[in-house]
Order: sequence, then C-alpha cells, then structure tokens
Amino acid sequence: MLADHQEYEIVVTAVAPAGAAVHADGHDGFIDQAKHPSWRSDTPRPVVGDRMRAVVLDSSRTPPRFSALPGDIRIARSLRHTEPLSRLCPPPGGGRTVKWAAVEKELGVELPADYKRLVETYGGGVFAGALWLLEPGCPDPLYDMVIQTAERGEILAELWESGEDKPSELHEGNAGLVPWGYAEGGGHYLYWLVRPGVEPEEWTVILNEGRGPLWETYPMSCSQFLLEVVAGTTTSFYFTDLDDIVTPDDRTRFEPNSRILSQ
Repeated sequence: MLADHQEYEIVVTAVAPAGAAVHADGHDGFIDQAKHPSWRSDTPRPVVGDRMRAVVLDSSRTPPRFSALPGDIRIARSLRHTEPLSRLCPPPGGGRTVKWAAVEKELGVELPADYKRLVETYGGGVFAGALWLLEPGCPDPLYDMVIQTAERGEILAELWESGEDKPSELHEGNAGLVPWGYAEGGGHYLYWLVRPGVEPEEWTVILNEGRGPLWETYPMSCSQFLLEVVAGTTTSFYFTDLDDIVTPDDRTRFEPNSRILSQ
C-alpha cells in the first residue's frame, strides 16, 4: 500500500507526452511531465528502464502520482513525521518565521527540512514535558541552537582532550555535531551527526547523556525521534521511563518557549 510522502526507488515502465508510468514496490504509478527533473533542467527525459528516487504526492489517485523533483522529495521528507506529530501533539500556535539562510550561513551547514518545519510550526519549546526543541534566536541562550552549537563544541572538545572517549561515529573524516534538542532534568543533548557528502535529511540523531560519557545513535530524523518520544514508542534508554514522571496529558502537550520563559 503506497502512502503519501513515502520515498521509493522507482522504475520507468512506459513514457508518454504527459509523463511516465512507473513501478514502485509492487505498485504502478505515474510521474507527470512537470514532476520529472527534465521539465526544468538539462536532465535527460525519462526512458523505459530508468531508475530514480521519487516520493508519493497523491496515493488516492489512479494511478498514484509520484514526483522525482528534489524539492518535492525534501518537502516529503519533512512531512513524513511532522504531520503525524502535529496530529498527536497539536501545536498551540505561535510558530516561528526564521531567516534560515542567515542561520545556516552562521552554522556553516544546511539544516534538515523537517527541523525547519518543526520550528515554523511550533517554535522552540518542550515536548512531552521533557524534551526541548532548540531554536535559533531563543531569548534564553541555553535553548538557542546556534549558541549551543558553539558552546557544546567547546565543551566536548575539552572533554575529549582530557581523555573521555569520543563516539566512534566522529572518527569518520570531518564528521561533526549540531545540537537540536535538550532533555530537561537529565541534561542529555541530542545532536545531528553531520558528515560530508550526506544530505541533511539523511543525518543521524545521536544523543549524549548529561552526566556521563555514553552515547546513543539513531538512524532517523529529529522529527521521527520526537514523534516516538511523544507516542511512547521510543527505544531510547533515556526516554523510556517518561510515563513514570509525565502525565498522559503532558505526554502529548507542547509548551512553547514564549510561554515558559515569560513565567
């Protein structure tokens, strides 16, 4: 069963002036001419046997509609877990408008589309009574993603120089860390593992415990990690006991920075 926003490896099975028939995961589909990269670039037009990555735009149509445009793929990746998260944990309003180009220039990296959508939908704040979503430009520097990127980098460098073990993932080339979350109480930080040549949507979530040298690695987006924490399906050792300290209502509630920091 195909689902909207899901990504597949597709094969072109037929070509027509209006677009291309494709096959994906045992299902037939169609890419309209305007949803193939050749429509607005020098990419060759599709031919039978071509293989490419594409996302489902509309699974309700017959046949389902796909897109192989890079922009649509990025948008789909950002929606894949942010939409179910917003249904489970409705945003209270007051999301942020952020000049992302300036933020990314300061950080030196492009940020994942799902993180941008989370900030634009929710703003910074606390999910499930425990997990802060850091945001650029937060009035409190502890929850400002840009400030914490610099501060955490200095703190971790000092720890590693003093002999604390560096996670094995950071021994690969020029891999780095950018923090996006903070666990209130435990002091755990959640980072993206940033590796050269890896698209932001493919970054891994990596967690460092607040009072020790241990790390956890999760091959998923930050929105998927948040969704699993809120839904109570996470396998993270540091968030599996939230039911002992958070009420069911708080589990699916988001408290924005604007409300918390004004108290």
